[in-house]
Amino acid sequence: MKKNKSLVLATVAVAAAALFVSTVPANAAGVDIRVGTVQPMSGAGFAAYGTGLANAAAFGVTSVQAAMTAAGVAGSCKMIAQEDSVSDAPSVVREAATKLAKSDKVNFIIGSLTSGASLEVGTVTASTSGVIGIASAASSPSLTTFKDNDTLFRTYPSDLLQAVALVKAISKAYGNNSWVTVGAINNSFGTGLATAFKRAWIKNGGHIGGTVLWNAGAASYDSEAAALVKTKRNAFVFVDYPDSFAKLAPALARTKKWDPATTFMTEAFNDDSALATVGASLMNGIRGTSAKTNGTDAAGWKTAFNAAYPKNPGTFVDGSGFDAAVLACLAGISAGNTTSKGLAKGLRNVGGVNGGTSYSWKELTAAVKDVAAGKPITYSGVWGYTKFDKAGDPMGGAFEVWSIKNGVILHDSKSDVQF
Repeated sequence: MKKNKSLVLATVAVAAAALFVSTVPANAAGVDIRVGTVQPMSGAGFAAYGTGLANAAAFGVTSVQAAMTAAGVAGSCKMIAQEDSVSDAPSVVREAATKLAKSDKVNFIIGSLTSGASLEVGTVTASTSGVIGIASAASSPSLTTFKDNDTLFRTYPSDLLQAVALVKAISKAYGNNSWVTVGAINNSFGTGLATAFKRAWIKNGGHIGGTVLWNAGAASYDSEAAALVKTKRNAFVFVDYPDSFAKLAPALARTKKWDPATTFMTEAFNDDSALATVGASLMNGIRGTSAKTNGTDAAGWKTAFNAAYPKNPGTFVDGSGFDAAVLACLAGISAGNTTSKGLAKGLRNVGGVNGGTSYSWKELTAAVKDVAAGKPITYSGVWGYTKFDKAGDPMGGAFEVWSIKNGVILHDSKSDVQF
């Protein structure tokens, strides 16, 4: 039987084309992802945290870009600009985020440190097409309910989980039905966690002796201190920042009715710089809870990060900034476009919502290959793998219990709380 030569050639051509298509990644055309950060890299109170998170995000971007090059994946992920929010002042954050979105044309804004500032970022992303915000240390429940059109995510666990961790720690120390007085700085972080804790504590069988709020930057906190020590309590829960507590703590000490050993605080004080700001003598005996990394080889990552950024101040939360940037770059590859809807879908597709192979920060080349081929993955990062829920919150987290003794911060891993 004589075969038609042109038919044979056509058949070979179709087969070759099919083979070619099957070996080319689904998103082979590539997308150029533009990333920016807003963090408090100067100003009182937050500079070490903001600088560390900004550096970690930059390290995350360069890590994914290197993986894309190694994997032969088209497109790019670049850090376009890093804005200083100067102590996370809301007006400064809004202006910086607007610049990144409108002038620098970024697709992702990583930041900011505090919850109130992160909500400012969300206000900008909600009204700007093709821009997603990823808060790297904000914990207020306000981010969960904020109307952001699915454009505000976070890699840090919500204070709804932190509240439960505090309940467990205080119950262990004083019993389920003890009395707790709550004091908090009057902003979204302070009031959000204070409210969440009180609800969780009452649900657990405990009692609230009173609630006292204070404003940042007050000249004196004597009246707030007096109000706190008048309440019926076995323990205190204070939700504050080092700069304001550095004024409140001496006022409490002057009442001679405050024992630091009855006080529980949060992650803002799980840091040597905070201890120095307030004073070791005023912090002696204080305990608290803090979100912690539950990721893959955090120690190895820290070594690599310090080698790349030897002058980085270093804080416990740096890894969250790295993960936020890595997730942003991977999400862009997954989406194959830069629409807000596409990027949000991409974040969930690489964070584990749809399953897929688990990859650590050390396996980014393999991760990039799979994502470019259209596959879902589970990025198991430095801070922890992140499955984003419908509100953009991580579905889990880990918390540690810490205490301060003679100027040293101690950690008890046996008391860790995992969600």
